[in-house]
Amino acid sequence: MPAPAAETSVLVVEDDRAVRGVLASYLKRTGYKVLQAENGELALRQLMAERVSAMLCDIRMPVMTGLELLPKALSADPDIAIIMLTGVDAPAEAISCLKLGAADYLIKPVDFDELGHALQRALRKRQLEIERRELEQWLAREVALRTSELESQSRQLAQLSVNVLGALVDTLEAKDPPLRGHSQRVADLSVRIAVHLGLHGSDVEAIRTAGRLHDIGKLALREPGLTFGAPGGEEIGAGAGDPELALHLLEPLVQLKGVAEIVRYQHERYDGKGVPEGRRGEEIPLGARIVAAASLYDELAVASVDGAALAPSTAIANLRGLVGLMLDPTVFAALEQEVLGLT
Repeated sequence: MPAPAAETSVLVVEDDRAVRGVLASYLKRTGYKVLQAENGELALRQLMAERVSAMLCDIRMPVMTGLELLPKALSADPDIAIIMLTGVDAPAEAISCLKLGAADYLIKPVDFDELGHALQRALRKRQLEIERRELEQWLAREVALRTSELESQSRQLAQLSVNVLGALVDTLEAKDPPLRGHSQRVADLSVRIAVHLGLHGSDVEAIRTAGRLHDIGKLALREPGLTFGAPGGEEIGAGAGDPELALHLLEPLVQLKGVAEIVRYQHERYDGKGVPEGRRGEEIPLGARIVAAASLYDELAVASVDGAALAPSTAIANLRGLVGLMLDPTVFAALEQEVLGLT
């Protein structure tokens, strides 16, 4: 039988001093560090004060029985290997011990060879359980770390994609002076409206990005040098102004899922007469309602094609007639307050 490691300690809990002494002497000769307790209360104090590898425990003791001590010992140290001892061959007691978490059950007088093997089995089982738990914890940490790294890389890729698409928008807008800076202004105004409405965090960032890219499909279709493959391999021709191209560009970017939804539904109308699905009222994503209002305002107040930009108050007055038809009343109220500085 291999010698136990020097740090392997065993607590012997036995009310009979003579039996306790014999067991302790055997364990010391075998190479274990031995602690002793004459009852369950003292045993619990020992377990609280010092971590032990195993416990030999008599079942029938005064003050606190072994069956009472067993769950308390495991509560104090779930890893402890416990072998129960009794002078009576009682199968019901053995089953109770095993159900409560004991590693084994021996009848007194204990055969030392049997005790040695039982103790080794219990300690080996304990060690395997500790190693299994440590492996699970290590795997959990590794999975969390790798997941965090992948999420970080995904966010960086998404941001790079946004930057590239934003640069494309800027390039296309630069060729049409009335539109120059339109997407950035829409993004900024959309954020102000969103915050005014109590949105925050990732919702606001999705609206900011959607505002920045809301016209990418329309702008790309206006550019003769840009063609994009449509489903089925057909070429999308210039002049087919439709948010579906923007969706076609944005949807593969998983991190931009909320952004793609906003861009897709920005042309829905509050009265249900818009495209692409004829959604009505709050069926339309809030971000889409916000971006639509900000875009309409900017087209009137700044990005007028004929160069006749309207004063903010006049642009707001013109949009008021669209409330409940094209525009969400709540979103319009927030737009009006942000543009005109109302409180």
